[in-house]
Amino acid sequence: MKGKIFNGIVVKGLQNGRKFGFPTANIQLNDGGDIENGVYAVRIDINGEKHIGMMYSGTRPTLGLSAKSIEIHIFDFTNDIYGEKISFSIEKKIFTEQKFENAEELKKNISQYKKEILKYFLCEK
Repeated sequence: MKGKIFNGIVVKGLQNGRKFGFPTANIQLNDGGDIENGVYAVRIDINGEKHIGMMYSGTRPTLGLSAKSIEIHIFDFTNDIYGEKISFSIEKKIFTEQKFENAEELKKNISQYKKEILKYFLCEK
């Protein structure tokens, strides 16, 4: 799966990531590709602009949800991109999907995931 390019459209989600301090672009895939549940380091292209970030693919069990979601937190990015086309490639799987005790534990782990992904991209150079 590493390096495979996925394409989609940014759609409005439940905005839970924003509440946790990690706003995400919720992706509706065009090509129907299936991505294994987990947290990934990703490279993103939005209208020719290159970014890095972390992607979550899964059902959000800590929040009591069951519908699969693909969400990308784009590092150092604050633009409104609803309805925009987005492409991304998976660089590395960082963690498998987990259910945490509560939202605080989830936030703590998201912070750790971000550190791991930034470290991955820094070491890659």
